[in-house]
Amino acid sequence: MNRKFQLTVYGTILGLVILLAGCSNRTSEPTPAIAGNTVAAFLTDSPADGVVSFRIDMTGASLVSSNGSEFSFSSGLQQIEIRHLELAPTLALQTKTAPNGNYTGLRLTFANPQITRCDAQGNVTVLGPNTVPSVRLASISINLPINVILQGNGAAGLMIDFDLQQSIQTDSRGNYVITPVLTVSDVANSPNNVAVQNAEATVLSISSPGIANLQLLDTGQKISAMTNASTTFAAFTGQADSLQAGETVELDAQFQSDGTLYTDRMDVLSMSSEVTFRGVVIGVSQDTSGHSSLEIVAQE
Repeated sequence: MNRKFQLTVYGTILGLVILLAGCSNRTSEPTPAIAGNTVAAFLTDSPADGVVSFRIDMTGASLVSSNGSEFSFSSGLQQIEIRHLELAPTLALQTKTAPNGNYTGLRLTFANPQITRCDAQGNVTVLGPNTVPSVRLASISINLPINVILQGNGAAGLMIDFDLQQSIQTDSRGNYVITPVLTVSDVANSPNNVAVQNAEATVLSISSPGIANLQLLDTGQKISAMTNASTTFAAFTGQADSLQAGETVELDAQFQSDGTLYTDRMDVLSMSSEVTFRGVVIGVSQDTSGHSSLEIVAQE
């Protein structure tokens, strides 16, 4: 019986040694990419003649790596008005969990374009998929080349220019066909490194001294705006700490190399976002009493 026991033990040990030897000869798995890099995509516009408003749904966004894998950083369906972004970019997409990697493409998907036009007489026409003429997308997806390397909690800022003039065409029946023409560049190459300009936002909270948590009115993106002694505060006395939740502010901000947004200027516009909007003046009239009124196409 003792002999059988010893043989069993020796056999078990031998099997374990073989198993370990087999494991040691396996190819080691690559270390998983560390998630923690910041990517922010800002959006601006080159205008089109006669177009006072252009709305489109951004339904998806992903970074494409050199090996073909994709990382989605869409925050869900976003309806964005493009026309008001002329010379005034805003934050459209952001993530703080992008994996390490070499990214060579940016894939965007769109839906439901809508055009508001104004003729020389001030007549306003809103056009969409079910109007005559109609508006449709030639393709729902567009792939843009980029060159972004993320490693070790890095940060990258992309500036997307939506060229409306080149994107809007008409077919033989006079219907509008939208083929989004976009270019992407490093946000550091934008004028004065401004990533967000004349952007309106609602104050959510003041998380700590000098940091205002805001929600942009045009894209719905939530940001933390950093301020310091160099930030210009107009239309109110004090610093960011004096802001109140629910107030509407307008700001200019720069994207920093560490992924934060530094605020150059901040103005308080209103105690309530419901009484503020941005748009294009399409007509001015005067009543018999001499009072003037404006006709405006609201953009946001």
